[in-house]
Amino acid sequence: MSRFFAALVAALAFPLLVFMASSPAQAHVVCGDRVFPTTLTMDDPGVSDEVSLPTINLTPTPTSQNNSYGYEYDKTITEDLGIGINGDYLTQRSPTQKFNGWDNITLTLKDQHPCFKRTPHEELTFSVGVVREIIGTGSTRLRDAGVINSIGSTSPTFYFGKGFGDLSSDYLRPFAITGELSRDFSDNPAISPSGWSYAFSLQYSLPYFQQNVRALHAPQFLMRMTPIVEVAMSTSDSGGPPTGTISPGILYDTSTWQLGAEAVIPANGLTRQSQGTGFIIQYHMFLDAFYKSWFGRPIIKTNLWGS
Repeated sequence: MSRFFAALVAALAFPLLVFMASSPAQAHVVCGDRVFPTTLTMDDPGVSDEVSLPTINLTPTPTSQNNSYGYEYDKTITEDLGIGINGDYLTQRSPTQKFNGWDNITLTLKDQHPCFKRTPHEELTFSVGVVREIIGTGSTRLRDAGVINSIGSTSPTFYFGKGFGDLSSDYLRPFAITGELSRDFSDNPAISPSGWSYAFSLQYSLPYFQQNVRALHAPQFLMRMTPIVEVAMSTSDSGGPPTGTISPGILYDTSTWQLGAEAVIPANGLTRQSQGTGFIIQYHMFLDAFYKSWFGRPIIKTNLWGS
């Protein structure tokens, strides 16, 4: 396992070393002076042309090692409406058996409200969307073995982002939070109950501090980092305590890509019964920074909110 981790870190650190001299961060969810980066265990409140490839999630369990190697592609339909598709290739290894194959595909339709501008530093935005898991698109063998879902769900979701640039303290202004709340409607609640999913992140943006609060005489590498903690939880209508994870880590942003790495820690004892502390790493590209053609701009150049 140690060799695997060494090879993984080396491979995914390569883009970081090659593009070290890139321009300052200009990611896609912008609200005033605030840039909300792409989060790893939850979705951000914006829509844009972008791709995450790969997202590698290493998760030990009491009986096996479960890994996933994921992708996500997001395309803007209008300036504020976008659609996303994502999936994962799963591997599960235990002393007695092994499985590998594709998980079900998930589709997301999201509409972003314009940034609130009642004050220059309000830095508040939100989105509404719906997420649908498409049953039958994953591996039949994994579905028959119960490794992936055999019953679909539809999840209306609310997303938000709030920066604290309006605070008086210079050292508090780089803080921001993002979050999402979903109601998960099962296609067959009698077998697979419906439930709620909720998540939030707490971020401290060093790029924001450098560009909008006070210029520091610090290495440029450091000033592109955003320390972050993500919390993702879910509850079932069948009752019982919630399950979820707490994920502290670091995001590194440039004008064209982002690299993120987080530990994935069980949030409570019930979650710890099914998984141990894992690790997630993601390489994310902003396509609108590369392409001015169809791949990097909305299909229809309009805004549904009229602004």
